[in-house]
Amino acid sequence: MILPDGKFPTTNWTLVSRLSSRDEAVVRRALEDLCAQYHYPLYCFIRRRGLGHHDAQDALHDFLMKLLRNESLKDTHAANGRLRGFLAISLQRFIATWFRDHAGERLEVSLEAAQELEEDERRFQRERLSEEDTPELIFERKWAHELLRTVLRQLETFYSEKNKLPLFQALSPAILGGGSLRGEEPEKIAAGLGMTPGALRVAMNRLLNDYRDMLRLEVTQTVADATEVDDELAYLLSVFKRRS
Repeated sequence: MILPDGKFPTTNWTLVSRLSSRDEAVVRRALEDLCAQYHYPLYCFIRRRGLGHHDAQDALHDFLMKLLRNESLKDTHAANGRLRGFLAISLQRFIATWFRDHAGERLEVSLEAAQELEEDERRFQRERLSEEDTPELIFERKWAHELLRTVLRQLETFYSEKNKLPLFQALSPAILGGGSLRGEEPEKIAAGLGMTPGALRVAMNRLLNDYRDMLRLEVTQTVADATEVDDELAYLLSVFKRRS
């Protein structure tokens, strides 16, 4: 969500508002963005509901096609304008009838879509799930993971365009570790970057500020009302911290 000049957009034209647009092209592009970014949390929800890989593959394909046909947007009101709630409600309703009607059928999907779903399954097999990990909890946790992954990719691009990619690469472990240089050998990192430890601390603070700005902006994209951003951000971070 960074503008070409490296600045952050100030518009309220969020993903939620794009989904509510009267312009069909705008809505379709917003849905495509939504499906691309939150594909894996949706897959995890379906797999945790007990469907095997191939049935989950077909169900997710059907669900995404339904979204792209713009048949489920009425559910946004039931979810209080939050995208994760909208998707969870829509998917719950969809799965309730899908397995009964389509179990055992095989759908033709594109090679690209099939490869993406195979990667989803490989990721899912690496998950360490407990009995307490309900489909809803898994979905919310992976939603938070994907959001944070998106922000880190944006931050990496931002620093690369500023010719500061080595700085980002050196400091990103500290971001993932909670935003502190403690335990990260700052003197060694600074020397490797040709900086003083003091300059490294300043750079770390700037990186954290950029990260927080991007994270807040990304959350803003997923709520209908800007007053909900703080609550949504706090909730997602609490979900993220429950388990990795």
